[in-house]
Amino acid sequence: MPDARSVCVLVATLAPFTFQGQAGGAQRSLPPPTDIDAQFTEQLGQSEQQFCKAILNKDARTLDSVVSPNFALRVADFPQESLPRSVWMDNTLRRITGEHCEQHHVVARKLADDLAAVSLVWSQKGTSDGRDFSGDFYLVDFWQKSSGNWQIIARYATPLGNFPERPARQLPPARDVDPDLTEHLRQLEQQFGEASMHGDTQVVDRLMGADFTLRVGDAPERSVPRALREDLRPQATRAYKMESFEERHQAARKLTNELAVVSLLLSQKATFAGRDRSGDFYVVDIWRTTAGNWQIIARYSTPLGKKFDRSL
Repeated sequence: MPDARSVCVLVATLAPFTFQGQAGGAQRSLPPPTDIDAQFTEQLGQSEQQFCKAILNKDARTLDSVVSPNFALRVADFPQESLPRSVWMDNTLRRITGEHCEQHHVVARKLADDLAAVSLVWSQKGTSDGRDFSGDFYLVDFWQKSSGNWQIIARYATPLGNFPERPARQLPPARDVDPDLTEHLRQLEQQFGEASMHGDTQVVDRLMGADFTLRVGDAPERSVPRALREDLRPQATRAYKMESFEERHQAARKLTNELAVVSLLLSQKATFAGRDRSGDFYVVDIWRTTAGNWQIIARYSTPLGKKFDRSL
């Protein structure tokens, strides 16, 4: 069973929450999140704790069983690169000295019976090659069950604050990228962004799955359902105004024949109810294909180097 702190986090996450209306008026309640699988959240919350403990203790045996052979790490401050399992294991066992780590706002979304996406805030204290490596990170982890055991197959990490100082290293070519799929989903991401910016509800409706949800790293307790997305409102009445955007460093990885994850760096100029929403964001999107048609079903977006006032 999870510890008391984990249960509190889960209960708090399952509860509805509120935010102010777009004109700064009455509080508006969001419906309970639809992207939480309680059973997977409990199971994988324990797996995340086990993973954290194994890293701190440099427990090679546990790490070898928990970290999938095809594991890859991507970080927001080097979005064009990917750290393969072999390099990550070497870093963890020989270069990183951890003093403390804990998890908050752990939420698992079921993608298949043996596959889940877990979002969380990971707080750590430690050093890497003698450099301070402490801080909070918003993570999107993908866990897959293999022979009855859960293994982490991918991690996408965004620092919540300043980027840690990382030594320059020569990495092997990324092996977690499907080039053809990346190009195809890059085009769909571009279409989705343009349709959102121009208020083209027909295109947004075609590309956004009915079970779509948005989570943001600087407010990790929130889950915004499809029905409340500003993209689906007429442009003239939207509080969210996007003037321009640019997407770079797209990388798509196939999870199953029907599911894929895309990471990218998004730069935008925008406002929400007159407040600035411009900046760079590290985005992790989950896409699902049905009968050859791809739709985005989840977005995890974290602003880089800033935290927005999300009271509206």
